[in-house]
Amino acid sequence: MKKETLLKIVGSVIVIAVIVLLGSYSYQIGKSGEVNVKTEKTEYQTGEALRVKIENNLRNKICFSYCYPYYFERKDEEWLGYRYEDCPNGDLVETCVDSKQVKAYEIIIPTIEKGIHRLALSACVGCNFNELFKEDKKFYSNTFIIK
Repeated sequence: MKKETLLKIVGSVIVIAVIVLLGSYSYQIGKSGEVNVKTEKTEYQTGEALRVKIENNLRNKICFSYCYPYYFERKDEEWLGYRYEDCPNGDLVETCVDSKQVKAYEIIIPTIEKGIHRLALSACVGCNFNELFKEDKKFYSNTFIIK
């Protein structure tokens, strides 16, 4: 085999490898926004309706718990969750967002401390309605202020 032909083959292999690696890298970057959770406003008061939109960009549907589809967390030096009561009955899957779909919900803000907050959503990926809920992933909303 001529040296020139060998260099062309090696060069082609390197180019293909770079294209594959860059494609894989850009796919991984795109995955960082798998599920977007966004509140309608950035400031609320207790008792007010908080509207939240969940955009599922995963390949699978995501489903949420019947008992606690979301948790409020407060920013101190780190994110702190509030103490919730245990679920009295079996914790089943109640609500799902299909792949490439968007759902909006309204939550009445309970009496919680003033400050910077976010919502934490525990989700199971690819599960089905009325199955026992098991958290696979946790997604977080943008931050918002409770006045």
